[in-house]
Amino acid sequence: MTEPQKQQNNQLSERRDLAQIILRNTLVITVASWGLKAANFFYLIAVVRLLGASGYGQYAAVIAFVGMFGVFFELGMTQYVERNLARDGGKIQEVLGDLMALRIILAVAAIVVLPIIAWSFGYHPDLVMGVVLYAGTFVLAALFMPLLSVLNAAERFDAVAAIQVRTQLMSIGVSLVVLWLGGGVLGLLSIGYLILPIQILMAIRLIRRLGLGSLRPIIHLTRWPTLLVAGIPFGLTSLALTFNFNADAVILSSLRSDSEVGWYSAVYGLVFKLVAVADGLLLTMTPSLAREHVNDPEQVQAWTSTTVGWLAFFGLPAAVGLSLLATPVTTTLFGTAFAPGGPALAILAWDIPLLLFTAFCGSAAVAIGLEWPAARIYLLGTILNIGLNLIFIPAYGIIAAAAITVITDGICALLFLGLLGKRMRLEALGSRILRIVLASVVMGVAVALGRDLPLPVAVIIGITSYGAMALGLRLVDQALINQGLERLRRLRTTTP
Repeated sequence: MTEPQKQQNNQLSERRDLAQIILRNTLVITVASWGLKAANFFYLIAVVRLLGASGYGQYAAVIAFVGMFGVFFELGMTQYVERNLARDGGKIQEVLGDLMALRIILAVAAIVVLPIIAWSFGYHPDLVMGVVLYAGTFVLAALFMPLLSVLNAAERFDAVAAIQVRTQLMSIGVSLVVLWLGGGVLGLLSIGYLILPIQILMAIRLIRRLGLGSLRPIIHLTRWPTLLVAGIPFGLTSLALTFNFNADAVILSSLRSDSEVGWYSAVYGLVFKLVAVADGLLLTMTPSLAREHVNDPEQVQAWTSTTVGWLAFFGLPAAVGLSLLATPVTTTLFGTAFAPGGPALAILAWDIPLLLFTAFCGSAAVAIGLEWPAARIYLLGTILNIGLNLIFIPAYGIIAAAAITVITDGICALLFLGLLGKRMRLEALGSRILRIVLASVVMGVAVALGRDLPLPVAVIIGITSYGAMALGLRLVDQALINQGLERLRRLRTTTP
């Protein structure tokens, strides 16, 4: 072998294996959070049952209202800084102070403005007080979220997982005690004042221990306009997403009863819990793709196409099964009082593959510098969502909210397919998607035939039939399994 060939081989062997990097980081986040997700799942059930339909409706209305308008008081600056730190680290001290200062100013504005907006919406005093309490946590979040971005940008997702798991378990425990003592909705909304300071201290300690840069805040007033303008596309994306996810609950809370808000929020929350299985992937991929796209865009394309195939593999059968079993799932988890939410869940189940796809495409677009087109797609979906909800919710309630959610997310998915289809080789997935659809249809027939059986039996029938079809249609083959096992073995010798 010639010397140039040896050098080329060495360069290839030293090249970042993007799939392995993202797999490693995803495993760190996912494995660490599986137990947490299970705890959150049962926590949702406990909160819904303890508060009841009306109480949970009030709680969900406050969360949705503050979440929807809260994006105006962050403006996408944190996401912009996180991506830039991932691309050219070592500049933490230059932006951290400015980011925190701007977010604190905006948080104080939120405490003043949001209760006024809530009052103008006609919210009763208890809900307005809830908005005040929840908006107040923005000040603490203005300190914590930039610190978390430092860890994300450095791809230290082990540290992020440590903070999230410990404090979330603590939050669940405290919240259940508050509910047991009769603290109700306002008590739950106050939990952040205990948890966020602990998260701040943990983040500071980890950043210092890992040597990720100075945390001494340095303020440059002349940089504030640049930071605000650079965050606009990220802020527009966040604005669109938060409005899209929360507008239906806010509109329901203004036009329908608290119980209807509770039914809808409970089943929609269940869909989010299922989609949250992919949170580890979505969190870890953005900085990794952003960094890799600079050096090896072809590897990013291949990895993105493969990932979309796997999201469809899990998302489509989940939609089919949950749609067919929606009412028994709803009553089993939340009680018979929430049975009216079953038909809405049957519709919302189809949002699972759409949410997975659009969330992944949004992260991929940001990573490769297409944040403006992604923002436009999300904004269009949000405008459609709000407009259609205002038209149809007064007459059709939660059924309209569920159907409009699926329709607008479907439109966004088609637009993302047009944006990234050729760039990310998604056209090569045609055969695989057709086989996934066939396997899901067969599974759906099996579940439909057995849905009068006890719920666990029907679920087992669905999983077994889909697994058999997946093997028969070679959606999972031995070579792929071997490749995955090899990557896992290599992870043992790879430091985070």
